Amino acid sequence: MKTFTHNLSNNGVILTAYIHDRSLEMPNTDMRPAVLVFPGGGYMFCSDREADPVALAYLAEGYNTFILRYSVGLGIPAQSAFDDAVEALAWLHGNADDLNIDKGRIAVVGFSAGGHLAAWLCAYGTLKPAAAVLGYACTLPEIGKLMGKELPDLCGKVDVATPPTFLFATRNDPVVPVNHTLRYADALDRANVPFEMHIFGDGAHGLSLAKTFTSSGKASLVNADMAQWFGLSVNWLKSVLGDYQATEEAPKADDGPLGIGSPLGRLLGDDKARPLVLEILPQIAEIIKQAQESGQTAILFAAPIKDIAKVRPELLAADKISLLGERLKGL
Repeated sequence: MKTFTHNLSNNGVILTAYIHDRSLEMPNTDMRPAVLVFPGGGYMFCSDREADPVALAYLAEGYNTFILRYSVGLGIPAQSAFDDAVEALAWLHGNADDLNIDKGRIAVVGFSAGGHLAAWLCAYGTLKPAAAVLGYACTLPEIGKLMGKELPDLCGKVDVATPPTFLFATRNDPVVPVNHTLRYADALDRANVPFEMHIFGDGAHGLSLAKTFTSSGKASLVNADMAQWFGLSVNWLKSVLGDYQATEEAPKADDGPLGIGSPLGRLLGDDKARPLVLEILPQIAEIIKQAQESGQTAILFAAPIKDIAKVRPELLAADKISLLGERLKGL
C-alpha cells in the first residue's frame, strides 16, 4: 500500500491518499473505485474521528481512499471549502491512471458539515462524483448562521443530474436536526434520483463509525445500531458503482495464439516465444528470481505478461511490451 499527501491550492489544504498496490494475485482489482472523504467539524475544523478511521475502513473494503482536509476556520468563507472540493475531485480525475482508480466510480463521503460539502459538490459542481454518502449532513441553509457561514440552498438545487445518494442520521440528533436528512431525501425523491436512507432511532451527533476507537472515550459516541451504517453503505456503493468481477470457475488455460495476454509460463515454455521474451525483456529473469525467493513462482507464471508489466512498470516498459506483442504475432 502507498500513502502520501498532496497540497492543494488554498493554504493548508491537504489531500491524503491511501492506495492499494497492484497484485498479480488480484488481477481483477487493477483499477479500483475510490472514496473521497470530507470530515465534519462545522466548517471550523476537520474531525480526525471522521477522517482516517473512515478512509481506512473503506480501504479494507477494496476502495482506494482519499481524505480532504479542506479550508476551515473563523473568517474563512465556506466557498473556499467548496473550491477545495472541486479541485480535489478534478485532481482525482486528472490523475486516475496513476492512482489506479476508475474516474467514473468515485464516491464522496461526508459527515455533518462535510456532508454539506459533499452534497454541495453534488448539486453545484460542474464535475460531479458518481455517488454520495451523507452522514447526519447539514443540508438547509439556515444552519449556516450557527456556524457563522453563508451556505447555499442544497435541497432546492437537487435535480436529475444529482448523483445517487445514501443518507443516514439519528432521529434525535441534537446538533443537526433530522429534518436536514428528510428534506434532502424528499428533494431526491422529487427529482427521481436513486437514494437509500437510514434513520436510526437514537444517537448523538458526530458518531463517525460509532465504534469505541472513534468515540474520543465517550460512551455516547458508541452506538451498535448506528454502526450498521458503514456495512449498509458498502453494500449500496457496490450496487451503484459495481463490484469487482468474480466468476464461479477459474479462468481456462490460454490455448489461443501467443501474445502479451498469454501467461508468462506458457511463453517461456514455447521454444519460439521464450527467446523473444528473454531478448526483448531481459529484466524478466530478475522478476523470476524475486518470485522464486518469495515463493510466488506459480502465481507469476500463471499471470499474463501484460498484467505483470502493470505491476512492475519500472522493469517492463510499455514500449517493450508492445514490441514483444508485435514479434509474437509473427510466430
